[in-house]
Amino acid sequence: MASKKGIGVTVAILVGVVAASFLVYLIPENNDMKLVVSDFKKQLDDTDERTVMLSTGIEKSFEDLINHRLSPEEYFVTAGITQSQVNSLIIELTLSGASQEWAASYKTYVEALKKLNEQITETIIVANLMKDGDDSDSVNEITSKIYELRVELLTLIEKSDSLRP
Repeated sequence: MASKKGIGVTVAILVGVVAASFLVYLIPENNDMKLVVSDFKKQLDDTDERTVMLSTGIEKSFEDLINHRLSPEEYFVTAGITQSQVNSLIIELTLSGASQEWAASYKTYVEALKKLNEQITETIIVANLMKDGDDSDSVNEITSKIYELRVELLTLIEKSDSLRP
C-alpha cells in the first residue's frame, strides 16, 4: 500500500509536469516587436509635433552653447538624449508597417529624422571643439553645415507632407 506522503509527492510532481507542458504552449515562439498603426495620418502628425519639439529644443541648447550659457558637458547630455529620442521616432515609423499609399511619406520623414540626427552630431563636434578651447574658423564652418542640414530637414518634412495621400 502507498503512503499518503508518497501519493502527495507523486501528485505534486504530476501537477508540475502538466503545468510545465502548458507553459510551452503559452510562451510565444516569435518575440519580434510589432507596432500596429491604424491611423497613419495621426501617427505622422504626432511624429511631426515631437520632431518640432526636439528640433527646437536642441537648437536652443546649441544657441546657449555657442553663447557660453551652457557648458559642453551639459550639451553632451542634452544632445545624447535628443538623439536617442530621434532614433526612437525612426524606429516607430520604420516598424509601423505603413500601407502602400503612406509608404513614400513615411520613408521621406525617416530621411528627415536622419538629417536631424546628422545635425545633432555636427553640434556635438562643435561642443567638442569648444571644450578643447578651439573657437576658430572650424566652428564657424561646422555651424554653417548645421544650418544647411536644418534646411534639408525642413525640405524633407515638406516633401513628406506633399507625399501624403
